[in-house]
Amino acid sequence: MRFRAAAPDTALLALSATEVWATRSFGGPVSLAFACLGTAALPLRRRFPLTAYATTLPALALGYIWFSPMGTLYEISAGGAARERGTLPRRTLRPAMSGWVSGRALLIGGCALLAAVVNLVPWPFRDPVTWSLSDTILAVMLSALLAVAPTALGLLASSRRELTGRLAELAASREREHALAAEQAVVRERARLAREMHDTVAHHISLIAVQSGALEATAKGPQARAAASAVRELSRDALDELRRMVGLLRLPAATAQELAAGPGLAGIPALIAAAGPQTHGDLAVVAEGADGEPPAEVQQAAYRIVQEALTNVRKHAPGARTRVRVQRSGAELLVEVRNGPGTQPSPAALPSGGHGLAGLRERAAQLGGEFAALPGPSGGFVVRARLPLLPDGRAG
Repeated sequence: MRFRAAAPDTALLALSATEVWATRSFGGPVSLAFACLGTAALPLRRRFPLTAYATTLPALALGYIWFSPMGTLYEISAGGAARERGTLPRRTLRPAMSGWVSGRALLIGGCALLAAVVNLVPWPFRDPVTWSLSDTILAVMLSALLAVAPTALGLLASSRRELTGRLAELAASREREHALAAEQAVVRERARLAREMHDTVAHHISLIAVQSGALEATAKGPQARAAASAVRELSRDALDELRRMVGLLRLPAATAQELAAGPGLAGIPALIAAAGPQTHGDLAVVAEGADGEPPAEVQQAAYRIVQEALTNVRKHAPGARTRVRVQRSGAELLVEVRNGPGTQPSPAALPSGGHGLAGLRERAAQLGGEFAALPGPSGGFVVRARLPLLPDGRAG
């Protein structure tokens, strides 16, 4: 790519040097010196096009040099003068930019006219010129060609560059429109899910809470009242969490992510207590210390892993002895729920989509961690996860 970018400059420099060598005997030592100076100024034409252009004018006036002034004039027409000033405004059809366009047009036109006049008007150091009609016409045509050709090519290059920029802006604008349309579709889908959850799930959970409250009031035995009270409390907690999730679904995606932290490590003891006397917990997590508190997303993932694992124990192995361990080990948080075989008859099968463990595995993978769920050696089940405490799963 660098070779292709430098090829035009190298070719122009070679042509100008060849022209100087071919005309070295036409004008004497002064003309040759200015011709060499004009050729030497060509590498500067991209950063200082006006300076390079002024350096080539004496060579154009005193000798037979064309390539160096044409090259610098092309660079001015292509926008090099604006780059020398440090700004390159983009042309537009709006009237607000007409002043800049006029100033640039005057600059280009003035440089082209100056090149034509310098080439046409005889100077004292050049040979006498006969002003016959044919000679004058040829001189005017050659001077016009010298000025118009590089100017037209430079303007064409500038327009091409501007068109490329506009096409890039158009492509970027279309990408932004597509992204906005996709975001709006996500917002509409989130709103639809929020309505469905509120109209169906929330309705049924509310009925469960009401019925369990009535059952608690009419139950005769203490065990029945305790069971009804537990159902009512669980229903109320589920309803509160469902309402929180519905509220998050109705928020913009970015805001919802910031507010969706949910329960963390502080809620795990309540889960263990609600699971029954057969469940024990070892919570060796340093909430505050040299390493600070674990990130909110890690705490939420640990809470959900424990919650789902205890729910599965109650569904598939009721009465089983269960041990919950949440321990911080270096830059990782170890979460493990281990249960033995069930000691009570399994309840009636509950509806299940089979997505619980898959969702936990996805949570751990999003945090850069590991997740495993496998049968235990004594007939029970083990759910284990390692969650990194540093961003992107980088430890240490």
